[in-house]
Amino acid sequence: MIVRDSSEAYRIANRLTQSERHFRQVVDAAPNAMVMIDGRGCIEMVNTQTEIIFGYNRTELLGKTMEILIPERFRKHHPGLRMDYFAVPTTRAMGIGSDLYGLRKDGSEFPVEIGLNPIETADGIKVLSAIVDISERKRQEERFRLVVEAAPNAMVMIDSRGYIEMVNAQTEQLFGYARKELLGKPMEILIPERFRPQHPGLRSDYFNTPTTRAMGSGRDLFGLRKDGSEFQVEIGLNPIQTADGVKVLSAIVDISERKRFTDELSRRNQELNNFAYVASHDLKSPLRGVDQLATWLTEDLAGKIDTDTDEHLRLMRVRIKRMEKLLDDLLLYFRAGQLGGNIEHIDFAVLIRDVFELCCAEHPFTLELIGDFPICPAHKVPLELVFRNLISNVVKHHDQATGKIIIHASHTEHFFEFAVADDGPGIAEEHRERVFTMFQTLRPRDEVEGSGMGLAIIKKTLESLGGRIRLDGNHPRGAVFHFSWPRQVNRQWHEIIK
Repeated sequence: MIVRDSSEAYRIANRLTQSERHFRQVVDAAPNAMVMIDGRGCIEMVNTQTEIIFGYNRTELLGKTMEILIPERFRKHHPGLRMDYFAVPTTRAMGIGSDLYGLRKDGSEFPVEIGLNPIETADGIKVLSAIVDISERKRQEERFRLVVEAAPNAMVMIDSRGYIEMVNAQTEQLFGYARKELLGKPMEILIPERFRPQHPGLRSDYFNTPTTRAMGSGRDLFGLRKDGSEFQVEIGLNPIQTADGVKVLSAIVDISERKRFTDELSRRNQELNNFAYVASHDLKSPLRGVDQLATWLTEDLAGKIDTDTDEHLRLMRVRIKRMEKLLDDLLLYFRAGQLGGNIEHIDFAVLIRDVFELCCAEHPFTLELIGDFPICPAHKVPLELVFRNLISNVVKHHDQATGKIIIHASHTEHFFEFAVADDGPGIAEEHRERVFTMFQTLRPRDEVEGSGMGLAIIKKTLESLGGRIRLDGNHPRGAVFHFSWPRQVNRQWHEIIK
């Protein structure tokens, strides 16, 4: 009976020894520093990572108090904290909410995170501490903080509950708060009262699927200053992955001045458009009256006036017609950015041929189309306007009775590209930018009828749609107008048609 009891005790002791060896092997292989202390705070076990991080050989640590690894300024309070922990031992992080530091053998300090784990042993409760050197993380956090601080816009970082964790100087300046008045406060402090009830729900939705994007797309957003004044803002949202989970960094831009400028510009453009419409309409009526009087004079005085007087009357009527055309083109120019009309499925090659036949019905010109001409939905009115002006300009300014127009089509990822070339006299290099401004003609208007508005209208029309136009010289004669027509707009139009 006694032998059996002794044998059983031996087997139990042997199992404990094997278990302890296994435990020590696991601790020594851990990727973090591991330190086990007893209730007096004396070190009973360390692993290889502890030696590496703190710079001690383990024989220098075993039997020493834990305070050997703690900076001098924290040692006085540590025994009391240790006693409190041993009174209620639980697995938890140490020093939640405070910065913790370790002390190396060479006297240098470094920031750490410490996890505490109570261990039941035959000798009572021990505490196994997992210690992580967070120096690199702190350096990255400091760099991040410096970048945020130097940002030209207001920057506010919040946690998933909506509490402010970081702001920069621009936030203080924009909202009128000192930084300490914002940290720890809910984000709603910066939002007008009428928007606050729905904000927590919107924030929750964002944290469910965090992405870098603009906030409130399609809605007017407002910020609230400390003095109670509101201002319009644009907000960019950026999810930031941290050790404490996902945070959101918001970039906030005051757009009050931009909105005022945009509204004022819109108002002035509307006034200008109204003026152009009224001017063209009101001026046309007296011009028609003068033209009618000139016609009556010509008819009544037929055969009674000399050749010079008859020519003067003819020139009067020509210039009246020119003035009417100028008024029409002036109105068309101011409306160029608003041109649209019905969206139609257009074969560009067919449209170009129709325009060519219309412009060259009385002129022996030829047309050649080269390349892949698109067939897609488009606004027909501005497209036809561009080709009609370019083709009619070739006919109008050609110096020979016959001529040839070549139109080449290609495309890039975002644009359809067209080149309209002719074999006429061309345009001198020094005039290639000037031709796109209003009221510019390169020949006297009595030689070539025109208001000098055609290319200006084309340029404004294309640019309002996102396209561009430029002029190149041809060799040895002629000119080549290159212009781009946005493909993306066409895809959007296609969705509208469907």
